[in-house]
Amino acid sequence: MVAMDHGGFQGYGPPLGDGVGPIAAGRPDAVLGNWYLARTTAAMFAEAGLVLRVDGGTTSLGGHSANDVTGLLHRAEAALTVGADAVAVMAYPGSPDEHVSLLRLAELCTECERLGLPVMAEVVPGGFGKAVPWSAENISRAVRIATEVGADMIKTMCPPDPLEMTTVVESSPVPLVVLGGPKLESQDEIIELARTVTKAGAAGIVFGRNIWGSPDPARLLARLHDVVHGDG
Repeated sequence: MVAMDHGGFQGYGPPLGDGVGPIAAGRPDAVLGNWYLARTTAAMFAEAGLVLRVDGGTTSLGGHSANDVTGLLHRAEAALTVGADAVAVMAYPGSPDEHVSLLRLAELCTECERLGLPVMAEVVPGGFGKAVPWSAENISRAVRIATEVGADMIKTMCPPDPLEMTTVVESSPVPLVVLGGPKLESQDEIIELARTVTKAGAAGIVFGRNIWGSPDPARLLARLHDVVHGDG
């Protein structure tokens, strides 16, 4: 899965319009994006699944906040109108105001259960303010909490020691996919991260800037496909 939802928070990042052509040419299994991506690139990504980001309301233009002051931008039924196959929402177990994101996740899960629409929770233990360390133990506990609330899939980070990814995967009774994090130096590093987490049992990867920031996204996606699906 290619994460292309950064623009809704940063105001920059992934390409727009026809600029996503090289990414579409790589035939990703799915894309994670905002409303704009869903409305304008449906034909390009016709063969890919669409996971719609439905939460937000704060941006880096206003500065990072240690508190969760985001909300649901779109409801479950609205997501279906733009062809979403699933929806994504943040969850911050362990943050000072953890109840805000967990209640939001639960509310969305309730709506989506009625519609048969899967929910992917993007789990960040302690939030981006790092109220708790992003250790394998804390990631594992946060993942379990989000699944108990109702998430059908988990997106989360790799622990500081990638070899501890197995512990995180074992904590999740639902499929778990791993985010790419900061921009890596080379394609080989990106491939090695994907190989490490999938060998640890992750169901897949959700890489963003490491794909759309690549000089050859199509080639990189072909290599990632081989790794994730067991051919490389």
